[in-house]
Amino acid sequence: MKKIKYLVGTLLLTGSFVLTGCNDDDVAMSQVNATLNISCNIGNDLTVKTGSYTFTNVSTGTETTVDYGATLPRAAAESTLASLTDGLYNVAFVGTATYTYTETQIVDKEEVEVEKSAEVNIQGSQQNVEVKGGNVALNLTVYVQNKDEKGNFVIAEIFSGGSLYPETNRQYNGDQYIRIYNNSSETLYADGLVLLESKFSTTQKFEYTPDIMAEAMVAQSVVRIPGSGKEHPVLPGESIILCDNAINHTEALPSSIDLSNADFEWYTIGTSSLPDVDNPDVPNMEMLFNYSLTIWVLSKQGNRAYAIGRIPENISAETYIKDYEYKATYENAGKTMPLNNAYSFPNEWIIDAVNLSPKSAYVWNVVSPALDMGYSYIGERTTVVENVGKAVVRKVSYKTEDGRTVLQDTNNSSVDFQASVRATLLPAQ
Repeated sequence: MKKIKYLVGTLLLTGSFVLTGCNDDDVAMSQVNATLNISCNIGNDLTVKTGSYTFTNVSTGTETTVDYGATLPRAAAESTLASLTDGLYNVAFVGTATYTYTETQIVDKEEVEVEKSAEVNIQGSQQNVEVKGGNVALNLTVYVQNKDEKGNFVIAEIFSGGSLYPETNRQYNGDQYIRIYNNSSETLYADGLVLLESKFSTTQKFEYTPDIMAEAMVAQSVVRIPGSGKEHPVLPGESIILCDNAINHTEALPSSIDLSNADFEWYTIGTSSLPDVDNPDVPNMEMLFNYSLTIWVLSKQGNRAYAIGRIPENISAETYIKDYEYKATYENAGKTMPLNNAYSFPNEWIIDAVNLSPKSAYVWNVVSPALDMGYSYIGERTTVVENVGKAVVRKVSYKTEDGRTVLQDTNNSSVDFQASVRATLLPAQ
């Protein structure tokens, strides 16, 4: 019997920025001094081995990358990292760490506790850190990445750009889809898999009270694949397609997609003037909650986050709807405004998440960096016309000896996805 004490915890990095003066051009500069403190609740030391900080100036996009250094002690220690121009920065840390754990082994027919060590990947980020005019405290949580070595479902592609009628540039709705991929070496079952769309926009930020991002994603659509547990097997290296309308869209628009063989469709009744289309041959997903009173269309501006996860078996749909409604307030132009039509979905239920934002309008990530440290984009700008036919597609990491493709999954959409590329199901141009 093998018993391993798994790593559960975070690394806390705190730092101070001290204003040291101005350069020859009278540009205020701040010297970055970091104090590194590691705290974890596994009972054994977690020690940073390698890594680097990246400071990205929000206004200019200028990046400053600094090595962490493998010799920095675990206890608090001062280390000058860099001199930065005063301003607003997004800070990221990526590295590796080692930790020790005990494993029970049988030696001479007796159980013996053996101490072992292991290495994990760690990363974390913090957005909109102000470096200005004095001392600034930075608290950066770093999360362990490779805890699940077997793999799981991942979001492989998001086609939210949709299509247009070329003669009129009028939007064509219904051909959007999300592709979910079995990135493991085992057969997985799609039964009960939940698709989420974030309530918050990545292009507009408010201070929400209560702020629950560290514990949960705030969603405006919660849609679940039906099934009793093992009705919908997905083989290793295979995908399923979730779409709005599972029909052959090329009949109405030749440049669109034939989605009549999709695996699942999300169906909303719509209105008398704008009814939704239902293919009786394709299973409908369960619409646990949908903010829209009409048809749910993925954001064609590409300014939301999407995630997949599972609600625990002991929580019914009725209980979820009753107990997980998220009500908050936020400040806008000096007024306190209510936030409604949203649900919380605990981070521990989430399998994979992807932040999307137009590159020129990005403001912040709307899920915890434990789920996604970066973002990808459908288009450079927010115009629907520019985003037509475009998707984000997850990169290939490697292929196994038996030919199975393993997709890249570092919980950082900035590096895991090809941004603004042609949707894979569209006909070749």
